[in-house]
Amino acid sequence: MNRAELASEEVLRRDIPWETYMTTKLISGTGLQLLRRYDNKSESQHAALLDDDGPAYVGVFVNILRDISRKKR
Repeated sequence: MNRAELASEEVLRRDIPWETYMTTKLISGTGLQLLRRYDNKSESQHAALLDDDGPAYVGVFVNILRDISRKKR
């Protein structure tokens, strides 16, 4: 396993404080629920969640990225 793969695995294992994102208004309560359902799941579970509710997940992911990029400007 190379160093980049190891770093990716380490990042994916980290706990993300989604509640903090909600209190700073980067995500909504609904977004928090979706992210909790999605976080730390297998690829097959991700696929099933996206099949069931893909547009909602896309909206949450895009909004987070948009808001984070705004704050960095």
